[in-house]
Amino acid sequence: MAHPRPGPRLLLNAQPFGFGPAAATAILAEELARLGCVLDYVGEGHTLDLQRTPPYRTIHDWTDLSEDGRLARLTETARAYDLFVTAMDFPAAELARRAGLDVAVYDALTWFWPEIPAVARDTVLYLAQDFFGVRERIAADPALRSRALVVPPLIPIVPPRPTWRPGRHVLVNLGGLHNPYWTTDDAVAYARLMLDAVRAAGPVARPLVVTASRRVAAGLADPAVGTYDHATVLDLMGSAAYACMTPGLGHIYDAAATGVPTLWLPSVNESHPAQARRLAAHGHCDAHLDWADLGQAVPDTAPTPEFLAAVAANVRRTSATPALRETLTTGIAKLTAGLGRVPGRARSLVDRFGHGGTRRAATALVRHTRGRTDD
Repeated sequence: MAHPRPGPRLLLNAQPFGFGPAAATAILAEELARLGCVLDYVGEGHTLDLQRTPPYRTIHDWTDLSEDGRLARLTETARAYDLFVTAMDFPAAELARRAGLDVAVYDALTWFWPEIPAVARDTVLYLAQDFFGVRERIAADPALRSRALVVPPLIPIVPPRPTWRPGRHVLVNLGGLHNPYWTTDDAVAYARLMLDAVRAAGPVARPLVVTASRRVAAGLADPAVGTYDHATVLDLMGSAAYACMTPGLGHIYDAAATGVPTLWLPSVNESHPAQARRLAAHGHCDAHLDWADLGQAVPDTAPTPEFLAAVAANVRRTSATPALRETLTTGIAKLTAGLGRVPGRARSLVDRFGHGGTRRAATALVRHTRGRTDD
């Protein structure tokens, strides 16, 4: 009697920067498991907050490992996997290649990078999430084009017009604050500043539901703050009167999926201002407040370490200055006063860029590994 062929063996990973990469990997893992893949995860820091067993057999934490240690671990286990799949951790992708693994990359920021990391051109599959300018950029790069697949946003399959069921609560999504260029204390300070301002700006009758990573939630020690999986966050968005979130692309597409009206909060990385500007320019933005509105503009052309240092300084300055805190609170109150009456403008991004990219990306990964193991 023939034994069923084992599913493709994939080692998944996510960049430890913001919420989007870790969420994308967790979403892809669920779909890959449904397609019969055997999955493990390797990663660090807050990316582990969103990963679960199952769908993974094992979750490897390499938070405290040196680069040499990570390479040694990957080299030891390379033969156990058909493919290493990372959401935007390009250094990890390079280590996996050195360890002898085939590599696939999911990239949510193809549109943004001043230069697409070189390792993207050495992958077996480059999955580029669609957004303004993505298709044009790939079309202009023959080396990338030969291994690229543009996929719709990794949001659930939804009706052409997402259903928004406004309730009483306001969602404050403070996920995505961690990155290697500032400390957990900086992330907590940003979260506390924004949470206090939203709470002071909003009607007392609207309770807050706040999402954050485990470390930020622990730092805030606020009963309104919790750490939730992506499906729960989507449900909380879809039933909120409105949401307040940082303008990361993952948050933007979640707002599109749920139709929740959204105030985009001051930026915490250099892609945020440009993303918010593109939303506004194309009519997809309900409301946006950035550091320039507080008289503390941060040039988004600055290198990442400098950008984050400036944001951290702004957080400290605003937290310590009553007049600046009042300006922030007043700005939030003004911009949210009209929210909650009609669905959010981000919902039309679904019409423009589609949905269901999780299935498209996962199917492409399985198809590649099936082709490789059939050779």
